[in-house]
Amino acid sequence: MSNAVPTRVPARSPARIALLLTLLLTPAAGALASTVSVPISLEYPLMRYLLEQQLFNTADGSREIINDPKECNRIILSEPQIGPQGDNLEILAKVQARLGVDVFGNCLDLINWQGGMAFIGKPAIQAGAKSIKLEPQTAWLIAGDGSKILSGRLWDAGKASLMSFFGSFTLDIAPHLDSLGALLPEVLPHRSTEQLQATINSFALGELKVEDQDISLSVNFDIEAPDEAPPAVTELTAEELEPLETQWQMMDALLVAAVKHYAAATELEELRSKLLDILLDSRYRLRDVLTQPAEGKDDAVRNWFIASWHSLSPVIRSIAQEQQGQEQLLWFTTITATDALYALNQLGSTIGLEISTDGLRRLARMIGAGDPDELLRYSEEIDPQLQQMLREEMKAADQDASALRLNFSFFSRAYAASPGESINQWLPTSGKLETYLPKVESLLEKTTDKTLQQHTLEPNYRKIYGKLVLATAWQESCWRQYVVRNKRIEPLISSSGDIGLMQVNERVWRGFYDMNKLRWDINYNSTVGSEILLNYMVRYALKRGEHKQPGGINNLARASYSAYNGGPGQVTRYRSSKVAVPHKKIDSLFWEKYRQVDAGKVMNVANCLGEELAESA
Repeated sequence: MSNAVPTRVPARSPARIALLLTLLLTPAAGALASTVSVPISLEYPLMRYLLEQQLFNTADGSREIINDPKECNRIILSEPQIGPQGDNLEILAKVQARLGVDVFGNCLDLINWQGGMAFIGKPAIQAGAKSIKLEPQTAWLIAGDGSKILSGRLWDAGKASLMSFFGSFTLDIAPHLDSLGALLPEVLPHRSTEQLQATINSFALGELKVEDQDISLSVNFDIEAPDEAPPAVTELTAEELEPLETQWQMMDALLVAAVKHYAAATELEELRSKLLDILLDSRYRLRDVLTQPAEGKDDAVRNWFIASWHSLSPVIRSIAQEQQGQEQLLWFTTITATDALYALNQLGSTIGLEISTDGLRRLARMIGAGDPDELLRYSEEIDPQLQQMLREEMKAADQDASALRLNFSFFSRAYAASPGESINQWLPTSGKLETYLPKVESLLEKTTDKTLQQHTLEPNYRKIYGKLVLATAWQESCWRQYVVRNKRIEPLISSSGDIGLMQVNERVWRGFYDMNKLRWDINYNSTVGSEILLNYMVRYALKRGEHKQPGGINNLARASYSAYNGGPGQVTRYRSSKVAVPHKKIDSLFWEKYRQVDAGKVMNVANCLGEELAESA
């Protein structure tokens, strides 16, 4: 999977585009001050939780709104709901009412009634406050047949209390602002305490709008240029690159922890699938960032991290709506803080934004998934939760694709009789290619067959898949697992971390597979690469109907390889007219090799090896 270039950032929603336009129109950093606008969305499930916490916080979730010590007159509300009504908010609740008169110490009932009520309030930002209040507009009772009740003794008795009761409801934005205020000192190290406090003091709410799914508003704040300009970007020394490597590893570890935490919190397969796609695409972009020249790499890593978090935000927001209570509120404060990072990053490098270790720890605490230091720990160990997520995706693809039937067992098992065992640590040499190449071909074919024993494809697709595996190994490594360096046999590893026969990238697939086996076991490397190709073929190329595009069934191979080389977001790269020249060349070279395999000329791989051997000599 070598020689890829960074994938594009996912398309942004209209709200995000509006935010970017706002930022582009604000003064650039380096002026006296820039204004940053961070969007906040308060979804209605969250507002219902806040409503219940404030006004219906009794043991049974009901509330009596008439204070009658003798309990002769009672109006009890329960089961509140909240949602949009034009530019206003509408609150609905069930009503149980009793009106009577006191006769010699006894209550004589006049009315016993059950029904509902509606309250309409206009959300308004309180001047100088960090909250939204509802300005009462109107209210009414709802009879059993759905008709409005706006008169009568019961209405007269309850109207004022209803308006006052719901008019006291407050949407408190302070947790969002406090979370943001705590993060700023960790990511703006070039500012004085006074400048940071001035920024926090400038927090103001604005642009409130009632939407179908939420109330949208913004947090606006002013940020001054730092007292001292951030150091100019220069070529980094080896000593400077070492802490940078630690930094990107912690960032990657935190993204993995976030994806696992949020995936475990949702029952929706679609959202878990999106999280996995975002993680893999992020890993491919990280691979490409780390192959850039040392000059400016620190900025590139920061941009990669913030863009990755930003792509997670809409999925996290959707999952948050499934949560209950305080957990949901915690997630929304995290989203606000990370959206602020994205907005600040758009102001450019002169703003002095940095993601320090302490900043990462604070983000880890916001996630609330465990010990922050543990969440930042980078490890090459196999992660069962990541493996399970990929297994679930293949199962879901099985359910959706009529052409695919899986006797499911996606990941490689122990290999008691490894088909590639006999050529482990073999090297292709000019005098032994006639022996070496047939053995590698046999290994790849046996690996393909073994993978398809667990994943039964339609016969035409099986043929495409088999040729795809052979052509990919040709494209990636010229059918080599090992090379000689300093008179020692070592795994073939590219500068971007692509390993062995199938050039499985260690940074992309960390946690999914055993890195040591990828390096030293050609059979394991072959099987892993084949499984990844099948994953991309089934979950992306077939599911998205690439074989129905001009070019026909062989598009499945081309689309699968584009994803293998560039990430899930690049599955259509091979047929896109807006492709960078390096991408176009990579896909063109693969297609040439695939057509030779298709024509029965697979042993032309010797030409590739011949060039490599000549250069080596």
